[in-house]
Amino acid sequence: MKRIVTFGEILLRLSPPSHLRLTQATSFDIYYGCAEANVAASLAKFGLPVKFVTAVPPNELGESSLSMLRSFGVDPIATIQGKRLGIYYFEQGASERPGKVVYDREDSSFSILKKGMIDWETIFKDADWFHWSGITPSLSLDLAELCEEALMVASKMGLTISADLNFRPTLWKYGKNANEIMPSLVKHCDLLLGGVDDSEKVLGIEVKENDTQEIIFANWMKAFPKLKNVVTTQRIDANASSNGLSASFWNGKELLHSRKYNVSHIIDRIGAGDAFMAGIIYGLITWPDDYQTALEFAVAATCLKHSISGDINLATVNEIKALMSGSGGGRVSR
Repeated sequence: MKRIVTFGEILLRLSPPSHLRLTQATSFDIYYGCAEANVAASLAKFGLPVKFVTAVPPNELGESSLSMLRSFGVDPIATIQGKRLGIYYFEQGASERPGKVVYDREDSSFSILKKGMIDWETIFKDADWFHWSGITPSLSLDLAELCEEALMVASKMGLTISADLNFRPTLWKYGKNANEIMPSLVKHCDLLLGGVDDSEKVLGIEVKENDTQEIIFANWMKAFPKLKNVVTTQRIDANASSNGLSASFWNGKELLHSRKYNVSHIIDRIGAGDAFMAGIIYGLITWPDDYQTALEFAVAATCLKHSISGDINLATVNEIKALMSGSGGGRVSR
């Protein structure tokens, strides 16, 4: 069975209940998660063996975050250091009011990791797949260098490598733009999740006025010859409570399109992209020669995530397959 390693920071999430604004909050709902941790938890819930590499402080919050991951079946490989777990505050949007994220992650245990502190060869010795995201190298030059170290070892050891570009402009604060750092990391990837808007901002690849998705993604593959597949999601933002969702898959020859879903009452959209990423990894492992089925599984997974509170997709493989086969509509399962 394929063993997967993901690498990133786990955060404490604090959200005001009942769609209150942060300025109104007198209490918070507590969750743990964030990009690569969410992917790890989803994949473990799908039945795949997963390690998650991170760093947490030697206190109750650090231990609680790791216990949460273990409860999903994830094997956390954590450097215990520093004094604090990173935090982010999420204000749920509603109707025409968008959601809002406020980060408080400076000087976190993860942020002080450096190249040479993690034994990647030992971590990867029984692994087949490595997943990372653009959030990690956005936090500091040290983390960008650590990420590159991991990718070089994973490439040397023959792992399949995937990444979610996850461009967060508010996080790139250390004097480097994403398109100065990310290309040297993306060159190691076999699978990439990103959108047309990421081409210039993140990858430094020019987009001309009449370029189609096929042309843009083909240009990505020319720039990064190891890249085999590109996936992208489309979100039709009716408002913060209702979206249309679909996705596309470029394999270098044709652009495949998924079914479109209409999510009419969003419970929580945080982690939806991570649910998609976990879905496409699971799909490509399970149906390696059937890109369309892998894509449909991933978009059904992200659809269900919108109905689940917290960062992590709690939908099971059977529930996702049921939605793929048309068993949606919110009917009670008896």
